[in-house]
Amino acid sequence: MRIALIRRWCITHLDGVNKFVALLAEGLSKLGHEPLILSWCYGGVKRERLEEWFKEMHGLDNAIPIYTLKSKPCEEGSWIKMAWDWLTKGSKALREEEVDVAIVNGVVPLRFRPKIAVNHGIALESNKLYVLAVRRLYKGYDKVVCVSGKLKDEVKHFLGVDCDVIPLPMKLEPFKPAELGGERGLSRAHRHQAGQEPSNQRRGP
Repeated sequence: MRIALIRRWCITHLDGVNKFVALLAEGLSKLGHEPLILSWCYGGVKRERLEEWFKEMHGLDNAIPIYTLKSKPCEEGSWIKMAWDWLTKGSKALREEEVDVAIVNGVVPLRFRPKIAVNHGIALESNKLYVLAVRRLYKGYDKVVCVSGKLKDEVKHFLGVDCDVIPLPMKLEPFKPAELGGERGLSRAHRHQAGQEPSNQRRGP
């Protein structure tokens, strides 16, 4: 399947949402699917290096194709403008890329089906108008996913939306634990307790 993973804002932000997008895209690729990433914009990196930068920053084995609705780096923009771009340009881009299903991180208006919304967190202080608008958007999605059981309860309580739980993915290969028993694996306090480092001498009275 050709699967689009959507980051509704900026794909170059170093945050948990983009890490989720990166690892899910890599996992889908290893399962034999054709993932692509579609974002509203990017920033802090040249466009021609975007895919390689994303691969390096998230420790991926292979680069994932990345498309952005805005051709130039990110500028401050309102949620309304971003939502309009997704409704018009985003829906068109999904059809042009012959996408089979869209996985949207957050929720945006799209003239496209089927689509899945992934909720990473809600603004608990949101006003009634915001809540009504978000509820209406969720009704247009085929499935809603939450990244934790706690979030599932919050989404149900504040938005009245049911969601399935899929925990955040992790990739342990890039992390190398310190060697246990060696000096590199011991903190200064532990080395002192083991007699490998003299205690500090008190200075003055």
